[in-house]
Amino acid sequence: MNNVKLLIIGAGSIGKRHIKNAINLGISVNNIVVMDPREDRIEEVKKIGVIKTFTDFDLSLKEQFDAAIICSPTSLHIKQAIELARLKKHILIEKPLGLNLENINELVKIVKDNNLTVMLAYIFRFMPSIEAVKKKLDKAVIGKVLYFRGEFSEYLPDWHKYEDYRTFYMAEKKKGGGSILDQCHIMDLAHYLIGDFHSVQAANLKVSSLEISADDISEMIIRHENKVISSIHTDIFGRSHKKNLEIKGEEGNIHWDFYKNEVQIYDSKNNKFEILNEFEKDVNQSYVDELKHFITCFKENKKNKASLEEGIHTMKLILAAEKSELSKKEELI
Repeated sequence: MNNVKLLIIGAGSIGKRHIKNAINLGISVNNIVVMDPREDRIEEVKKIGVIKTFTDFDLSLKEQFDAAIICSPTSLHIKQAIELARLKKHILIEKPLGLNLENINELVKIVKDNNLTVMLAYIFRFMPSIEAVKKKLDKAVIGKVLYFRGEFSEYLPDWHKYEDYRTFYMAEKKKGGGSILDQCHIMDLAHYLIGDFHSVQAANLKVSSLEISADDISEMIIRHENKVISSIHTDIFGRSHKKNLEIKGEEGNIHWDFYKNEVQIYDSKNNKFEILNEFEKDVNQSYVDELKHFITCFKENKKNKASLEEGIHTMKLILAAEKSELSKKEELI
C-alpha cells in the first residue's frame, strides 16, 4: 500500500487517527496530503510527520492523490464529495453522510459514471464483535428475528475533554452536531444487521441543560421492510456511557455490549447462554481494518462494506425521524 496517495480533509481527532493509521500501514508521509482550515491542527499533523499541508480546500485538490478521506464538518460532506468525484477520486466519508440529502443525486451519478469507490465510515461494521453477531444472525441461531433494540448514550462534555464542548461542532445543528446525526452508528447497525427501513415514528429534540443548539436525544420506533420492529435510543447527556444492542428472535436473544466487548447468545431451546468475549481489545484495529478495506476496494475494484447507497438509506431514516418530530406521525422512509 506504500504507493497509495491520500488526501485527508479535516485534521481533528478522527482525521489524525486516519493519518497515523495510514502511516502505520506503510503509506509514506510524502504520499499523504492534509487539509484543515485551522492552523493549530496543521501544526499538530506536522508533528506527526506530514509534510504537505493546506488550509485551503481548493488548493489541496491540485495535489496528486488517488483517494480522499472526508473528516470535515458534516455540513460540508456532500459538497466536498461532489468536487472530489468530479476529479475521479475515490472517497471515504466519515459519518453521517450529510446534514441532509441536498445534491445527493448529482454525487450518485458522478460516482456511477466514473466507477468510483465511495464508502461511509461506519466503523462498527468492522468490529469483530459485530461480525460475530452478524454471523449468528446469518446462521439463524435465534430463529426468526422479531425485534431490535439499540442504545447509544454518551455525555457530550466527556467526548473531547481537551476542548470546551460548547465550541465543538457537536453543539451546533447547522454544523452537523446533535444526537440523531452523530450517533447514527446504531441506526446503521440496525440496517446492517436487520435490513432496510420502511417507516419511523420519532421524538428528536433538546431536553437537557447542555449549552448547545442541537438536539440531545432521539427516540425511534422503526418498521423494517421485513416486518421487524426496531427501537433505537440515542442521547448525549447520559452520564453512564452505553453502546449496546439486543436482538430478539423466536428461539433466543443476542446481546452486544461495546464497552464490555462482549456478545451473549441465549438459546431458548436448551436454556443456555453462550458468551463470546475473546475479541481484539484495541479499538483502533477496526479503524486500521476499515482503511485497509477501503484501499483494497478501490485498488481491486471490489464492492465495499458500507456503500454510498447504504449511507443514503440511513440518512433517509434520520430525515424521516426529524420530520416525524414535527408531524407527530409515523413517516415513510
